[in-house]
Amino acid sequence: MVRRRTFLKLGLAGGALLVAGGTASWLAGRDAVANRRDVLAGVVPAILDGALPSDPSQRTLAIGQASAAVETAISALSPAAQDELAQLFALMAIAPTRLLLTGLTASWREAGVAEVASVLQAWRTHRLALLQSAYHALHDLVTGSWYAEPSHWAAIGYDGPPRL
Repeated sequence: MVRRRTFLKLGLAGGALLVAGGTASWLAGRDAVANRRDVLAGVVPAILDGALPSDPSQRTLAIGQASAAVETAISALSPAAQDELAQLFALMAIAPTRLLLTGLTASWREAGVAEVASVLQAWRTHRLALLQSAYHALHDLVTGSWYAEPSHWAAIGYDGPPRL
């Protein structure tokens, strides 16, 4: 004979499993490249704010180049790391989870630089290690891709690798 408490626990566990499976299948059906590009459109200008040119046309070009460099860096990662990043970008791109994780009502493309920088700063110091990890992953990808370009080395006083 099944007790009521056992029945309720099994029902809750089954419901949670169905929700997790449904969410995973929904995330899997999303366009990972479109998610990534949408998020990077807001994150790149916020992370590189002081390093980007002030001229609007040059700034737009630099943001595009930085985003392309991030795409190249992601393609060089292991498949497991690429999958994790795709999940992060999907969660950040979907309106309900974006609102829950960031408080942003506007899309990443429409959000202001100061607003996105505030979200990233909050993640950097958040009590949840998961959000801190997300911040560090985004920060390292963007800044690493940006400063991998030799033309940006002078801005940080780096003369390049030593010549042997």
